[in-house]
This record gives sequence, structure tokens and C-alpha cells, in this order.
Amino acid sequence: MKCGLSAILTIGTALFLCSCGETEQKRRTTGYKGEARSNAFLAAKRLLEKYDHEVDQRNGLGDLDYDTSTVFLAPSSLNTVGRAKRLMDWVEQGGHLVFMISGGEKSGNDFQMSASPWSMFDEKSSGMEYLFEQLSVAVVDWDTEPENSLLVSMDRDDWEAMEEEDRVLLGSEVSEITLSHKKLKLHHWAEKGLIYDVQFSGDMGSNDEPSGNKHRFLSLEHGLGRVTILSDARPLRNRYIGQADHAQLLLNLAQLSRPGTVVFTNGAGEGFFSLVWRYFWMAVIAVAVAVIFWLWKNLPRFGPKQDIPDSHMREYLGQVRGIGRFLWRNKRDDALLGAMRRNIQRRLALISGENHEGIFAQLAETTGLTEEQVIEAMTRQQVREPGTMVRVTRNLQKIYQHIN
Repeated sequence: MKCGLSAILTIGTALFLCSCGETEQKRRTTGYKGEARSNAFLAAKRLLEKYDHEVDQRNGLGDLDYDTSTVFLAPSSLNTVGRAKRLMDWVEQGGHLVFMISGGEKSGNDFQMSASPWSMFDEKSSGMEYLFEQLSVAVVDWDTEPENSLLVSMDRDDWEAMEEEDRVLLGSEVSEITLSHKKLKLHHWAEKGLIYDVQFSGDMGSNDEPSGNKHRFLSLEHGLGRVTILSDARPLRNRYIGQADHAQLLLNLAQLSRPGTVVFTNGAGEGFFSLVWRYFWMAVIAVAVAVIFWLWKNLPRFGPKQDIPDSHMREYLGQVRGIGRFLWRNKRDDALLGAMRRNIQRRLALISGENHEGIFAQLAETTGLTEEQVIEAMTRQQVREPGTMVRVTRNLQKIYQHIN
């Protein structure tokens, strides 16, 4: 039996050692590290700062005032009609809204083997519908096929084996747009396009040669401001901003705006508490002050010292116990035992007059204690041990009960 078990272990070990040498290494791209991994518009932010633009990346919309020049917005931040109306009011006062239909979220990994990893919401929110209605813009499907269809049938290992400069634009479609009378070459991946039913004019950006009046990019004046709609915001993201004229597109969009702060939102709407603080901060402070005052007034540890009312009575036994603990803590055994000894001496004087000869022997015979116990109870000083104090007190009580 042992030989058979040893043979099995030997064979298993040999197979394990042989399999250790058969390893296969494969390359897998994980994407950026650090801040660039969590912020897809980090490169755009740094590029604008390099050209002396003030850039802010915030949660939600924040304050939309005259100091804010441009807002780059994702669809998830435009989920209500109220928010859309607020944005359009700000645009009419001279603001520039850049609405990114696809790829506008701050998070997400761009290093994916997919022709269209970013897609627009299946259902437009009420805020998006209000925005498109105000601009007379409709979102439609883009029917043309990408120029490079190799990505659709490519194996993952083959894709990983390619150099980044060769695969970064796979599956994209090239578009030429006109912005501020300048032609720019852009790459797009989104499956959506835009239709605008008003004749283009002035410096409004659009596709030079739209497919059936469909466009990838629109920049429309609205009131004193401007609304720019990108069907695909990927040209502004970290991985793609260095390709074609993508960086120039970002700079031109900022130049179309009035001087001020450029804002990138994180694609999340403002929460309830942030809205309360933004519009009702005075009420919040007032409530906080009222709560603090109520706590100071009602909690004993914070309130003023109060005198003990006259009607308050303490239990007598509790008073005696407290006095005894105080005297014992301060080593005043003479005060603890003195009162009992004086009561016993006073009682003995009444019984036997002034004749105290042999009194300890008489007490021992009467109480059943030994004469040494009686002497200790009546004369012991400096009692420090708890056991001794208990014994002396018990003997004094016994003596007092027998002579009373």
C-alpha cells in the first residue's frame, strides 16, 4: 500500500514539474495608470492650461455665472428639463455649451478592442429632448461604414501585437469639418449623426460634405452664446487627442467662447444635499445654530449648573454609606469606631457606675467573645486592613447589643 502511494506521488510530482515549463505569455493592454486612468479628459485639461485657459473639473454643473465660459457636458448631466433650461438660460447670456453625445463621461477605459465601445443612451432623457428641440436638431443613425473594417474580424492577440500608433485609429471614420473658417480633420467612431433643419451660415461649424444632411459636428449660435454638439467626444479623450486635428479642435472650441473658466463635468448630476446647500445655505446654517442652542440648553453636561431643590431628599442609609467611604478613604478609623465605643462606654457607666474593674472579662463572659477580642474592639487604633475593620465593627455591635 505504501509503495503504491509513493508511486502515485512520484508520478504526480513529475507531471507537475513537467507542466511548469509549459507557459504561454500573452500581451494584454490595461490602459493608463494614475490620474489619467480615472480622468479621460486630463490631457485636454493640461493642453488648455498650457494655453493660459483656466480649467475646472467638478461634480455636476456647479455655478453657471459670467466667469464660466465653456462647459463640456455628458448626457448623464442633462437628465431633467429643469437642468436643460438652466443651461440654455446661461447660454443665452453668452455661455458656450459643448454637449458630447457619446464618450463624454469622465471615467471609462479607452483601450478596448471594440469598434464602438461608447454608445449613446438608448433613450434620450427629457433634458436632452428639450435641448434638441430648442436647437432644431435631431439625432439619427449614421449609415456609412467605417473606413477600416479590419477591427471587426481581428483576433485579440493580433490586436495586442500591433503598435499603439497603428491600432489607435482602427475602426474610425475620417471627417473634415469647418470651424471658424478653418478645416479640421477628425476621426469618429459613434454610430449616431445629427440633422439640423436650418441652412448653415456664418462661422457655424459643420461637416463640409454631410451625408444626406447628416453631420458629425454642429456648432450653433443661441442667443448671445453658442451650443456645440459632438456626436462623438472621443477625439478629446486622452488616448485620441494627439491624433489628426483633435487638439486643434479643443483649442478652437475654447477660442469660440468668451474669456473665463472652462469646465469639464464628471457626467454625474448634482445631488440633493449639494442643491440644498447651493440654494438654501442660509436656512441650513440657521437650522444648525438652532440645533446647537437646543443641545446646549437641554443636555446637562452642556447646560448651566443647577442648585439642588429644597424638596430633594437623600436616603439616610446612602448618607451614612457615603460618610463611611469618605472617612475610610482618608484613614480616619478613629472617627469610624469612636462613636460606637462612646455609646458602649456611656451604657456601661449607667449600668456599673464608676466601677470598671474587670469590665473586659465581664463583657467577654456576657457576649461569648474572648477577652482579647473585647480588648481589640474597645482599644484597637490605626485600623488599616478592611478585614480587621469588619471584625472590630462586628464585635462592637455584638457588645452593644448585649449591654443595651
